[in-house]
Amino acid sequence: MQQIDDKEFLADLQAHFATVPFFQFLGARVVRLARGEAEVKLAMRPEYANTYGIGHGGVVAALVDMATGVALRTLQIFLVTIETSTNYFDKVALDTELTATARVIFQGKRIANGSVEVRNREGALVAAGKTTFYVTGDARKQANGAQE
Repeated sequence: MQQIDDKEFLADLQAHFATVPFFQFLGARVVRLARGEAEVKLAMRPEYANTYGIGHGGVVAALVDMATGVALRTLQIFLVTIETSTNYFDKVALDTELTATARVIFQGKRIANGSVEVRNREGALVAAGKTTFYVTGDARKQANGAQE
């Protein structure tokens, strides 16, 4: 099997996520990738307010899922979410930008896990989470025309 160049793959992956409709809808941007790691930024907006006028936890939970998924995709695998868990430590103001820094915890043949810290513009930890994924395929095999 031909090896995919990591730098080329990561550049293509970053460009890919810029075209994903859900990332576009929320305004999420992949700003850093390395093997097993990802950093995703999300500027909060008034539309993300909950009933108390602060950032809705669902937006933060979506960011947790997205960032851990991106980190795992750097391993050149395809996956879908099984479970996401998010712990909230502080309120999220609507005038801040969140940075989610995710890393791979475990990759097995069919199950993979990632963890993430979410910080506000000032660097304060506002949430942390973990996500479990089901591995659906190998990007390297697809790139070479092989069937899973």
